[in-house]
Amino acid sequence: MNRRDFMSAGIAGALALVNAKLWAAPGGAKLLVVMLRGAYDGASLLVPYASDFYYRSRPSIAVPRPDSVDPNAAIALDSDWALNAAVKDSLLPLYKNKQAVLIPFSGSDDLSRSHFQAQDLMELGQSGGGALDYSSGYLNRLVEVLSTGGSRSAASFTNNLTPVFKGAVPVPNISLRGNMKNKLPPRQSEMIASLYEGTKLSGMATAGMATKKMVSAELMNEMTESSRGAGAARAFSTQARAIAKLMRDKPAYSIGFADIGGWDTHVNQGSAQGALAENLAGLAGGISAFAQEMGGLWRSTVVVVMSEFGRTFRENGNRGTDHGHGNTLWVLGGGLSGGRVAGRQVAVNEASLFQNRDYQVLNDYRSVLAYLFSRMYGLGGTPLERVLPGARAEDYGFI
Repeated sequence: MNRRDFMSAGIAGALALVNAKLWAAPGGAKLLVVMLRGAYDGASLLVPYASDFYYRSRPSIAVPRPDSVDPNAAIALDSDWALNAAVKDSLLPLYKNKQAVLIPFSGSDDLSRSHFQAQDLMELGQSGGGALDYSSGYLNRLVEVLSTGGSRSAASFTNNLTPVFKGAVPVPNISLRGNMKNKLPPRQSEMIASLYEGTKLSGMATAGMATKKMVSAELMNEMTESSRGAGAARAFSTQARAIAKLMRDKPAYSIGFADIGGWDTHVNQGSAQGALAENLAGLAGGISAFAQEMGGLWRSTVVVVMSEFGRTFRENGNRGTDHGHGNTLWVLGGGLSGGRVAGRQVAVNEASLFQNRDYQVLNDYRSVLAYLFSRMYGLGGTPLERVLPGARAEDYGFI
């Protein structure tokens, strides 16, 4: 071994030792996965502000370019990407403290654009293209693999035990939401019909509004069903603090799963203000509260935020977005080397869209999870293959 190789090996060994000490801290590594049910619009969180195509594609809902004068302007992270102003008091401080990583162009290879199939596939930890195996979810298999080397347990903080925790290992389900329901504001489109009252177009306008009302009702029904009973983002801060207390004080709850609904924004999505911005603020505020409540254990904790797929890059006729493909995945934690936009990327323009409508998926969600599990728990080879069959642990460089 020459001197350069020896020094490289020494540096790699030292980094591995630092990681080992970090994740072997008192209380052990903590992992919380948060599923955003309904497919949130990652392009409104992580804004490709350098892309003129983004602003042409979203005349009503684009987040304003970084501008110190405009309070709704996005906050620049680098020369290409900016954060929605709705999360400037919660996610931005974590990012600046190098405790947050954002991975655009992420997701699964599922092309169904079905909320339920895509959610199940992600929770099961499988690749698309075949029949889903519901015998176990990837977090249950993770607990099972980790339990062979010592005690390791988990808890699902959801109304019902979802596919991610189904399997051979019994996992308790702890609902923190009670009977809370998502409430969506009703459409006020009937007001338009009154503008035509008493004119020759009155009949046509009334019929048109009736059709529009029917279609809107169907969209609202879908937007509610896609949440699958998950709680609202606006209440997540209270729930996140409760989850943190349980994971902090009870070693048995070292791996957790939570879900949040209300992300299916077909209608009146908004940009830096509006329904989506309120959801993003609630979500990011909850994660910030979770980090604070974890105290010293935040240093050995990782939070992963994902959604079943993204939204169409272009806005639709209802000032919203429809079912898409690629999205932006979040990874947060006190021990990360964060403050970066990670993963494979391409220029955001019309030529780079998937099927001329969506973000591509360049970063498989399973490769991100495999990377995390390899660094946090030292998994590789057969154990990692057991948890995430066929996944490759690519080096994303933030642990």
